[in-house]
Amino acid sequence: MHVLFLGELFVLFLLLPVVFRTFVKKRNKVDTSVIFSLFALIVAVLLILADGLSLSVIVVAVPCLFVFIFNLRSLGRFFQQLKMDAYTPGAVIVSLLGILLVAGGAYVIIRFYPVSTFKHLNSSDCEAVEIVKKNYTGSFSEGFTQVSSIKEPVTSVFYKYVPFSVYSNQQSEDELPVVLFLPDVYTSISENRLTIESITRKGNIVICADFYAKDKPYLDSFWNSRICRSFVLQSQRFKAEAENQPVDAQQLEKWQQIKAEELATLADYAKQENLFERVVLIVADGNASLAAKDFLEAEKIEIPLFKIDENIPGYISGMGNYAVNQPFAYNLVSSAPSDGWIQAQQIALRAEKTKIQLKQDTPQAEEAQAGEQDAAALSDSQTEAN
Repeated sequence: MHVLFLGELFVLFLLLPVVFRTFVKKRNKVDTSVIFSLFALIVAVLLILADGLSLSVIVVAVPCLFVFIFNLRSLGRFFQQLKMDAYTPGAVIVSLLGILLVAGGAYVIIRFYPVSTFKHLNSSDCEAVEIVKKNYTGSFSEGFTQVSSIKEPVTSVFYKYVPFSVYSNQQSEDELPVVLFLPDVYTSISENRLTIESITRKGNIVICADFYAKDKPYLDSFWNSRICRSFVLQSQRFKAEAENQPVDAQQLEKWQQIKAEELATLADYAKQENLFERVVLIVADGNASLAAKDFLEAEKIEIPLFKIDENIPGYISGMGNYAVNQPFAYNLVSSAPSDGWIQAQQIALRAEKTKIQLKQDTPQAEEAQAGEQDAAALSDSQTEAN
């Protein structure tokens, strides 16, 4: 998110020489400044390819596209190395509109930049987290195999989040418990990264994955692609909520079945990595918890399930770290906005309490607790006798 913010600022910075050039008199010179509109467009496209569509990227892309389109003629003259004598009134008006759009975009992304969150992330007290990423190809029906060639399409990406203490040889990976994380359909793993890292910092290994297989799509169209899916689903959700329209029951059932398949595949991956025996908790966001419950019941597996929902103040169920990823949109749709860093910390803390509570409720824990009570009683009786 920090890199995306800098990238968006860079796009707007590239537009400045283009929108201000009409106010600098040029005679018998090639209009070289206009080339920056092309550079800005290329960077904006790269941002979309890297992070997908989002409201903040659109806020930056709109002035970028506006300036590029209305300066195509000037670009043509630049490539022909034709000299400029004077700018037309139309060019001046376009520049003024471009300045307004660039200023508006800069205000939005700077005004709603989650400063407090990144202040915590950059502090010395915030332990680093190592991320192991593996690309897989295949489908749910045929299975997934690790990508071995650049020609193979990536249909799933598996992540393993590990505390930095493991890589600094301060702790053995075999000693750490494993947590499976399942996001809702509205977000990807990258949109839940702050929460996942917060859970990891509690001394856990977190296993999670993104799936884009064609046999289990969230959307039956081009919009199911990695670039568009989250943005389209989130837009549909907020539009339906604004119009007080419930989500179609068949659609919810379909998503629930897909999420159950994803969790089953994630469990198989954990088994391949010899981590499943150490899974102590499943963390699921929003309605994904229903799929997790179905999976546990079908497989008859006794692993505690922690559901992330609106019990976290300001949290929007199913939307991951929306307060951090899209602070501008979050302030528009949230009824009680709160700090995204605090939300992630509360989720990690409550997940840890759920895990600890299970240990306390096991027969071994009860026996140990009873033994401690007997020992304490014996110690008290000996003290009285003395």
